[in-house]
Amino acid sequence: ADMRCAFMMPSAVWMRVAVALLAFVASIQITKMLAKWCFAPGGGRPPPTRRLSATTGAAAAGGANIGVPAGEYVDMRIGYITVRPRESLLCGQHTIELQSARFRSNEEAGWWLWTHASTQQAILEQQVRAEMAAQHALQARRRYKANAPEARSGAAARVASLFTSEGSSVGGRSLASTSLQDDVDLSRAVQVVHRRALEGFASWCTYVAAGCVRSVARCGLDPDMLHDFERNIQDNFERPASRLFAEVLLLRTMESLGEQILQCPERISFLLCRSFQEAGGLTDVGPTAFAIDLDSLQDGLEQMHLHSNPYTRRLMPSGRQELGLNFDDINESGIQCREKVGKTYKEPASLMVLIDFILCYRVPIIIKAYCLAISGYIYLASGEGDDISTSHNGSLWEPRWLRINYIQYTAMLDAVAWTCLEVLLVVYTTWQRWPSLCRRSPGVPGFKWFMEHLCNMALSAFGGLLVYATRSLEQKP
Repeated sequence: ADMRCAFMMPSAVWMRVAVALLAFVASIQITKMLAKWCFAPGGGRPPPTRRLSATTGAAAAGGANIGVPAGEYVDMRIGYITVRPRESLLCGQHTIELQSARFRSNEEAGWWLWTHASTQQAILEQQVRAEMAAQHALQARRRYKANAPEARSGAAARVASLFTSEGSSVGGRSLASTSLQDDVDLSRAVQVVHRRALEGFASWCTYVAAGCVRSVARCGLDPDMLHDFERNIQDNFERPASRLFAEVLLLRTMESLGEQILQCPERISFLLCRSFQEAGGLTDVGPTAFAIDLDSLQDGLEQMHLHSNPYTRRLMPSGRQELGLNFDDINESGIQCREKVGKTYKEPASLMVLIDFILCYRVPIIIKAYCLAISGYIYLASGEGDDISTSHNGSLWEPRWLRINYIQYTAMLDAVAWTCLEVLLVVYTTWQRWPSLCRRSPGVPGFKWFMEHLCNMALSAFGGLLVYATRSLEQKP
């Protein structure tokens, strides 16, 4: 008998149905493609773009154009959203713009911005609600300590209502749907969230503004403006809640769009400062347009993708042989206020690792050498070993013969050691931090550092030569 498993055999009917469905979908796709080629403006080519420059970009796009060098024209796609939280007090008609040359259309740029900003806005509103709950909890605690029983139940009910099913929905209800109707409490909660979110940016402003005025001005920044940014963040009590909400949302959106750049807060702070600067500062002047340049925001990621080995050089699209980039370089580029991300530090390799180890532990090494030298000085009068060389060399404070020579040799050796260490330190630090010289950044030597170590070098060499020139060695009889 012919034994066959009918279950495993494909049915002819369902095969015809599958082929028919595939043909139907393929015909729809081909029809849409032909319609796009034949009837779309420009024969299916991408829509025309606005050509922006550093001088005319802001006027052409209705916002800022960050990161475009002067005189260079680039095709930018621009999308924007209007910040419209569910709470009317936080609606100030502020807008956030996203611009990049990567997108195929302005609609795609707008969609990309909307997906990130809407998510961050929902999270931010929940944080504001949580802060409002904390504010009312503090009020209830103060009333409890003030022995106001009649106020306890009301305050507790208001706090509990924030986390009930009626007031904790993310997607459908506004903050006003809870029992918290006090605009003062809402403004206070936004102020606290604003200070917490921009605390790192305020610290960045303080550090950069404390640098040399010339170096800060070279980056297109003004120390007074940076101090004003820091004051407006720390003392935000008189500022509109809608503007504070929009600034925090701008930072959160930049962090979301930046992807791995989130690990480089100093770089984000620099770009946020540029956005605030192009928007007219942190002074409330009504509806404001904040701009985000995606290309500048993600600058460095493509370089890391192409070459991330910091120990070897490779030909990059810029046409230069460059060392591999890492996140430390991107972050420090923000501290140094660089428009373009670049290499800021040379990692030691091979012999440089040994030199780096010696320089890092030079003080413990010298202390151990001093202890060894003192031990040798004591041994010369111990009478141990060869009694000819370890006796009759004077006391501890009145050395004679070999002890006198030992002190002079040790002094000259100490001067040579410190001179070599200082020379090695200056040369090695200059090599390692060469990409960042003349820029203010933690660990980058400045003029004062060089003068200090050159002075140490000169004093050590002079002391050694002085001891050598005035040496008086004695020969033990």
